[in-house]
Amino acid sequence: MNEDRASVARMGSIIGVAGNALLAVIKVFTGFFTGSMAILADGVDSTTDILTSIITWISTSVSSKPPDAQHPYGHERADAVASKIVSMIIFFAGAQLAMSSVQKLFTGESSVENLELVIVVAAISSVTKYFLYRYKMSIGKKIDSSVFVADAMNMKLDIVISLSVLGGSIFVGVTGLQIIDSIVGLVVSALVIKTSIEIFGKPTTS
Repeated sequence: MNEDRASVARMGSIIGVAGNALLAVIKVFTGFFTGSMAILADGVDSTTDILTSIITWISTSVSSKPPDAQHPYGHERADAVASKIVSMIIFFAGAQLAMSSVQKLFTGESSVENLELVIVVAAISSVTKYFLYRYKMSIGKKIDSSVFVADAMNMKLDIVISLSVLGGSIFVGVTGLQIIDSIVGLVVSALVIKTSIEIFGKPTTS
């Protein structure tokens, strides 16, 4: 049973890392290329998802080990500890994004080029994140892993983030108000921080 749990967790984590790595590269490069703070923030968030997927994999593998002399009651606590680490990584990313967005707002440096590319990338991200969320949540319930459920919660937030970037970019295109991009970036960072706090305070079970 433990081998099955570890195998399912390993495959889920590999898919999570691969999916988020692809999205992170696309969104970060799009952010630098277009000057969009919103899509760049989304890309940084996807980058943290790579780390959380790796932590999820390691912690679930450890918690699946049978009891030993040093851990007579098993290794399940690793799952709970990892879920706290996930939340702190997400919080740190959100705080960094917030500071960058506020700086853009106060300096008035908001300027987005090739807005169509931002819209296409945000749409692709929204769809991909939805499937990752469903996949991660199904694994979390299947193997009863709190850290996988926490990771799925982050995927769910990512859907909202990408949809916000998509909506904000369309609004910028219609109105020409470039400052909206930085505002969306700030909102994205606030959502990231909010979810990190929720994950940290969520009771964990092995």
